[in-house]
Amino acid sequence: RLIFDNLAQSVNGDPADPATKDAREKMHNAGTIAGMAFGNAFLGIVHAMAHVIGSTYHLVHGRTNATLLPHVVRYNGTVPTKLTSWPKYESYVAPERFQQIAAMLGLPASTPAEGVESYALAVEALRAKVGIPASFQAQGVDEQEFMSRLDEVAMGAYEDQCAPANPRMPMIEDMKDLMTAAFYGTSLEDVRGRREQASA
Repeated sequence: RLIFDNLAQSVNGDPADPATKDAREKMHNAGTIAGMAFGNAFLGIVHAMAHVIGSTYHLVHGRTNATLLPHVVRYNGTVPTKLTSWPKYESYVAPERFQQIAAMLGLPASTPAEGVESYALAVEALRAKVGIPASFQAQGVDEQEFMSRLDEVAMGAYEDQCAPANPRMPMIEDMKDLMTAAFYGTSLEDVRGRREQASA
């Protein structure tokens, strides 16, 4: 909630405005809280992909995460065919956790699916408010280079230390599709539909 309430003011506000100073202080607190959280629970495929994409194409890590995050929320927010091995969980709970986040933010969340989509849309809206383009293509990454290195970059993300901590077991093909969706700023379903049409 700290991020949704303060990021836009922190980035876009007049530095001389006390409200901007307050928002930036709250963002520092949010960053500290996030650090404690992922220091305890680790990260997932957003960061795994962002590490490799950012270093390959010289993109800022935070912007890269922001570009990938809505796609991964939707991906993790659907029940997978293969789960990551978590000994304390008897069932897949990511959709319900996203539903809880959406409800906490005051977003529509009457079902897990609605909560997942509401949260993903809210992340996209916040990303736009702070001026981050919705795709890697819009950030200046060359299409031919991106596609020619997709297998290599996806393998690098699969091997990243953050990937095994993702709640849904990431397949390399899934990461390629997520990266492609983030490159064009389209949906995972659109990427998969186009691939099926091309192979038909």
